[in-house]
Amino acid sequence: MLLTRLGQGREAEVFAWGEGHVLKLFWPEFSKADADWEASLVQQVWLMGLPSPKVEDVLETDGRWGIVLERIEGVPLTQYIEGDLTRLHFAAQLLGVLHRQIHARPAAQLPSQRQKLLRSLEMSPLSEVQKTTLMRYLQGLPDGTALCHGDFHPENVLIYEGGVQVIDWPNATCGNPAADVARSALLILHSALPEDLPARGEILHNRERFFQEYLGHYQQGQTSDLEAQIEAWMPVIAAARLREGIEEEKVGLMGLIQQGLR
Repeated sequence: MLLTRLGQGREAEVFAWGEGHVLKLFWPEFSKADADWEASLVQQVWLMGLPSPKVEDVLETDGRWGIVLERIEGVPLTQYIEGDLTRLHFAAQLLGVLHRQIHARPAAQLPSQRQKLLRSLEMSPLSEVQKTTLMRYLQGLPDGTALCHGDFHPENVLIYEGGVQVIDWPNATCGNPAADVARSALLILHSALPEDLPARGEILHNRERFFQEYLGHYQQGQTSDLEAQIEAWMPVIAAARLREGIEEEKVGLMGLIQQGLR
């Protein structure tokens, strides 16, 4: 079947699929169990009433497994702000408000954030001594019961005429919101941006400003020790990111780990 490709990522390609749907088609190394697992998470999030895609089906095509999802004719926030810095402020505000709405949902039925982080630490390229140190450090960080996205950044928020939609939920867990915000902080402030990312230049030159706008609207004027909590979670979040094998980030991630454990 000839499909029109809309995009691709590290885990899958996305294709137009019939009227009003898309097919997230996983790369060949992913199994039916992987597709079923993600479909279950996405559907649970949708049932919570959040602006997220509805799952229509799990299927196999050309020897690869995929998920059929409701299609939204929107663009990622990065594309929305491309070439128009006046939109940067609004995009950061929107990101903060959406993240707070996500964390307002309890999610006891979802996988444990702590257990997911432990698995990431175990599979990271760190030495056994470093892994043990970080696992002990993680034991001292507080649990939580909130819905956490696990990869919340501007590319995973679509904006369209009728509103917004949050996509890519395979890392959704039940956990501590501060850890989830720390992951977003890492991605916004420190990640290596793809060369073809829309608004790459604008984001690179305004990372700190964008993050502070996002964080301010996440907190909605409430005074808290959130920045201290982000700092506390950062060594674990940075170590978990190492598992993703992004070569140009390794030195910076090791620096964040060492800084946080001092």
